[in-house]
Amino acid sequence: MAMWRYVRGRARDRGAAAVEFALVVPLLLLLVMGILDYGRFFFDSVSLRQGAREAARQAVVQVYGASCTTGAVGAKIACSAKAASDVTIGTPKVYIPAVTGGWAQGKQLLVCMESKEQGTGFVPLPAAGILRTKTYMSIEVGGSVDPSYSADTAPSGIDWATWCS
Repeated sequence: MAMWRYVRGRARDRGAAAVEFALVVPLLLLLVMGILDYGRFFFDSVSLRQGAREAARQAVVQVYGASCTTGAVGAKIACSAKAASDVTIGTPKVYIPAVTGGWAQGKQLLVCMESKEQGTGFVPLPAAGILRTKTYMSIEVGGSVDPSYSADTAPSGIDWATWCS
């Protein structure tokens, strides 16, 4: 008789595991998707920063990558920045203001980049998914160069000059 009670009690608990699984899975999926979104977001943040730095470095020594040899100097720098930034979930945009006081050795070149990131939508991204970076680099090779470039529209809708100066 005691054996029969044990079997009947076990039969009542049969669906408990399925209910517990159904309660835990949404939280687990949200956690996993959040980890993926934030991981890609921070990877793109580092990539964008590296792209701006690499393009500024190429510009101040006036040696550009093999794929970015045509067009004006500003277009070459922008091409180098986009090529060097390995952004996975956004499209990098570049802005390069004119060098204050003209292109001369020791002056500062400024390269600004911005990207609007699109995640999975399960979790909100910081700063509404807008990544921004700016890099200053001292010019090493003098000459008569105008590196300004403003062909890209800022994805945030904010004018470049308000934050890139």
